[in-house]
Order: sequence, then C-alpha cells, then structure tokens
Amino acid sequence: MKISFECDCILLQKTLLLFCGNLAAHHKDCDFVVSDREIITKKPLFIIGKNAHLSHPFTRATLLDTLEEFYSATQISKAKEPDQIVNEKSLEQKVSLLIDKFKADLLEILRANQ
Repeated sequence: MKISFECDCILLQKTLLLFCGNLAAHHKDCDFVVSDREIITKKPLFIIGKNAHLSHPFTRATLLDTLEEFYSATQISKAKEPDQIVNEKSLEQKVSLLIDKFKADLLEILRANQ
C-alpha cells in the first residue's frame, strides 16, 4: 500500500507523515491519495475531515485501520472491473447475434412476400 499525502493543513500533513511515513509515495507511484479537501485526481481519494472517510480527532491505530479498509475496498473494485468488461462484451455479442438473427428472419419474410 503506497499513499500520497496532499493536505492543505500543514499540521495534518506532518501528522500523517509521522504516522504513515513508511507508506508515503509520490503521487504518480501511489495506490491512492489522502487529502483534507476534494481534489481532482485519477487515483482513489481518501478524505480526512467532517463528513469524510475519517474525521478529527483520530489515533494512529484508527488511521491505519481506516486506510487499510479503504485500500482493500479499492482493490476489490479494481478486481471487479475486468469481469464487468467481459460481461459487457458478452452482452454486446448476444445483442449482435440477436440483431443478426432478426435481420435474417425479416429478410426471409420480406422475400417470401414479394
């Protein structure tokens, strides 16, 4: 688990680095981003604050447990994505086959009535 910490609050930023220094990584190398505000990112975003994933105050144990749960949830959702792509392709194939069959039946009916 690699985390990028991007907080406006310097005190929170330093606390997170103190608690999770061994998990810190650059934004491009991280699995997800921890911030104290909404930011635009392609990575999953974990927010600390009121009405967020984790609220103030928190302990080191609470922080680490919540981060681990969030990471597990992101990994589960990533694992489901290939299955969804396969299901979408098989659905497209089924629809395509039905359309082809309908087209063939319709042409047969039209030719028979000419």
